[in-house]
Amino acid sequence: MYHIVEELDRRGMPMEIALIPVIESSYDPLIKSNSHSAGLWQIIPETGKSLGLEQNVWHDDRRDVIASTEAALDYLQYLHKRFDNWKLAIAAYNIGEGAVSKALSRSVHKGRSSSFYDLNLPVEAKHYVYKLLAVKDIVANSKKYGVRLRQVPNRPYFDTIKVHEHIDISLVTRLANISEVEFTALNPAYNRYVIKVLNAPRTLLLPKDKKEIFLTNLETFQDPRISWQIYRVKKGENINEIAGRYRTTVKQLQAINGIARNKNLTLGQKILVPQAVAENLVDATAQKKQLLQNYLASVHVVKKGDTLYEIAKRYGTTVNQIKLWNNSDENLSIGQKLVLSRS
Repeated sequence: MYHIVEELDRRGMPMEIALIPVIESSYDPLIKSNSHSAGLWQIIPETGKSLGLEQNVWHDDRRDVIASTEAALDYLQYLHKRFDNWKLAIAAYNIGEGAVSKALSRSVHKGRSSSFYDLNLPVEAKHYVYKLLAVKDIVANSKKYGVRLRQVPNRPYFDTIKVHEHIDISLVTRLANISEVEFTALNPAYNRYVIKVLNAPRTLLLPKDKKEIFLTNLETFQDPRISWQIYRVKKGENINEIAGRYRTTVKQLQAINGIARNKNLTLGQKILVPQAVAENLVDATAQKKQLLQNYLASVHVVKKGDTLYEIAKRYGTTVNQIKLWNNSDENLSIGQKLVLSRS
């Protein structure tokens, strides 16, 4: 709330807007919604996209405290500029600017007042604004209504840091000396156990007194910062096979990826698997490939017109050596495979 109030003050916007998340989400950025809206400001996917909020397998910036607040306030300022009235702007935030524009057009066409209270707006939009005004009144006159409000210190609780490389959330919490519960409360945007840095650095929030601790510990940390990577499920694969291949358990894969116990994997589905094992598998595959290439490079398939002398000259060896390696005489046959080295 301190951050939102500071942003409203900086922009010269009404302070009541800091209470919109009370109506929308009860200030819980992880609240579930049937309308697919998300975050403190309960932004729907389409609106989030138009406001530049990234939504992918790694993170959903509609739940990001800083990014979603900036987007919501930008949108509200745009709506106020369009309707020149904060109540109409807030109603449009709830039901969409198109619905408010139609109500205004109908009112103007009939020669009626364009005041918020006189407009024929949908009931839900009017109730939304009335709820905000009611919460404002309760906050301003809490004693009158017998409501005890917890004091919010007039100072910042968190500070920001920029992350330029992929990093496990568990490592962030360890280096910052905070719990995963506190990390998630401040950084609710992340869908996985890894903070993936894609096109631009990610902004993380940490308690103000933990920022320097984290930066100091991160600077001296020498081990890998990421222990998981994305794996795309192939045709016919099941979670048991993948767990065995990456030397983990089905239970752990299900927990890390949020997979229900009885749910099957689908072709192309992206899941997290242990990074170190994945790298070892890649290395082993590359090693096998190199061995095969080495083998193929040391085998000659006899073609029409080949002689042992010409083959020996081409591969930098001798006729006697070729005969020794292949336990053969000087007679060659087309298609015959000659080994040309021994490791």
